[in-house]
Amino acid sequence: MPGVSEPYQQLIEEVDRLSARLAARYGAHLTCRAGCSGCCHHHISIFEVEAAAVREAVRALPAETRERLRQQACEVREREAREEPVACPLLVDERCAVYEARPVICRTQGLPLLIKIDGGDQEVDFCPLNFTSPGATDELDEDHLVPLDLLNLKLAMANLNHCREAGLEMAESGQRRLMSDLILDS
Repeated sequence: MPGVSEPYQQLIEEVDRLSARLAARYGAHLTCRAGCSGCCHHHISIFEVEAAAVREAVRALPAETRERLRQQACEVREREAREEPVACPLLVDERCAVYEARPVICRTQGLPLLIKIDGGDQEVDFCPLNFTSPGATDELDEDHLVPLDLLNLKLAMANLNHCREAGLEMAESGQRRLMSDLILDS
């Protein structure tokens, strides 16, 4: 992705390799495909390093697509104000308009995620549409899971590096950006 920092680009490449490896291993149990947006029905926030990539991708879209995204971003804000469920404002016909620039969380959705919970325990989470056949989860093993905490740590480090390079204040490095804000600011 042009315009993104080297550490973030390396992280994206690492995540994509891991995702491809897990998709190959668990393909029979994954329903994830183009047009499936079940995991995209949340309004997520992202770090500035990811926001920079998304902003750049939004700006590169055709004018009519950018206008549609702006309208959707406004609708998302209105629905959130009424505390109604919302979909990601970057969806166009159930597909991500900035798929190549999508954040880490979007790149790993649906795959089996290894998550640390309170007390140091770990659990595995994945899209409820996946691993539905009897015994499917028996095939899961620790060597073939997305180590979410490790990826989040790497993402935080890439974000800190990006913020330093961009001359942003330390306090800004921890702030998260809503997708609707990125669209409306682009």
